[in-house]
Amino acid sequence: MERRTIKQFIMFGFVGGIATVIDFLIFNLLFWLTVWFIPSRIIGIAMSMIWNFIANRNMTFQATKGDPRKQLFKYLVVYGISMGANVLVGWIAFQMLGPGQLNANIAAVLGLFVSIPTAFIGSKLWAFKSKNEI
Repeated sequence: MERRTIKQFIMFGFVGGIATVIDFLIFNLLFWLTVWFIPSRIIGIAMSMIWNFIANRNMTFQATKGDPRKQLFKYLVVYGISMGANVLVGWIAFQMLGPGQLNANIAAVLGLFVSIPTAFIGSKLWAFKSKNEI
């Protein structure tokens, strides 16, 4: 793997970590205020995705010359596929591990092992691909 790709993957992880903090802060604040799980979850995820798109576009992949509307569409497709893979792997793992809060969290983490590389590859090679990249 080339040096630039390694740097991008590290930045991608950093941006994703901040997105996770944003997601959980907003979710927990809204849930604490309203006790409405689904709307709180949707708003937390949406706000973290906005951060994630802007930060990956500008910092990770430095793709500011591309059309942001096209990039956003591609980003949403990539993240839809990535999150689908995450949920599928997590569900399979949860079925194998059995019920319980700990097993559910282990399964969720296992889903990340599929979704993070999927999202990175899709973002790098399609959503934020520059003309001079492979």
